[in-house]
Amino acid sequence: MKKQIFFLFFLIYLTSIYAQNKLKLQKFNSVNKPWTSERVNDTKNKFNFVVVTDRTGGERKGIWEKGIEKINLMQPAFVVSVGDLINGYTEDIKKINDEWKEFNSFVKKLEMPFFYVAGNHDYTNEVMENEWFKRFGTDYYHFLYKNVLFICLNSEYGHTALNNPDLGKDQVEFVDKILRMNPNVDWTMVFMHQPLWLRESGNNWLKVEKLLQNRKHSVFTGHHHKYKLYERNKNDYFVLATMGGGSKLRGKKYGEFDHFMFITMTENGPYFSNLMLDGIEGKNIRK
Repeated sequence: MKKQIFFLFFLIYLTSIYAQNKLKLQKFNSVNKPWTSERVNDTKNKFNFVVVTDRTGGERKGIWEKGIEKINLMQPAFVVSVGDLINGYTEDIKKINDEWKEFNSFVKKLEMPFFYVAGNHDYTNEVMENEWFKRFGTDYYHFLYKNVLFICLNSEYGHTALNNPDLGKDQVEFVDKILRMNPNVDWTMVFMHQPLWLRESGNNWLKVEKLLQNRKHSVFTGHHHKYKLYERNKNDYFVLATMGGGSKLRGKKYGEFDHFMFITMTENGPYFSNLMLDGIEGKNIRK
């Protein structure tokens, strides 16, 4: 009897899920219909999120703010950064405070959560490291959403700036622990500032990469201000271009453009779209 009740509830659950993805279409007497399918391209676990890249490192004023406006038009669930959020490279507390205040005033205009990741401009020296912890509490962390695991790491461990960047050993242990705790997620997304697989110093990163090798995952970085896609571990490893950082803007051929990445997570895995800031306009396009 208990098995029958359980099976009945399971059927009701499946029916309700399916019903959510069906259109309520007008009925009329014709075999032929002016539509191709009754089932919409939507599921319970489908969602969108955005990855934003370098604002600083030769900042061009106003571009980041423009990007915020365009992200709000796209209405993702949340936004994740890959660092270089402020200009940094200073031990002047007042200047650091002013720069974070300015940056956070931009982020407050987002209509969805924003996840911070440290870049070399944000984490340049011991003073900036302390200021980072004062504001954000940690320099690496994870979160889950709809059975997708998100891991944010700090490629600037030890505030190395441009000298021998890598993850700390504690981050390797952290990733190992989090992956063991979440063995059956649909996908794992990893974010850090520098593409450490291109640096000879990235030994701890290679340990993390090895931990990831038997699961579906994607890695997002910035720093180089030029877009490039790598295939490692039979997965996509991205180096994003800019959203305001220094660039000659020579176009797609050179990987130089202002953009953000718009990811749609589906039952079949992620779909990656590079949205150019100049290609997104609101309803008042002719104003």
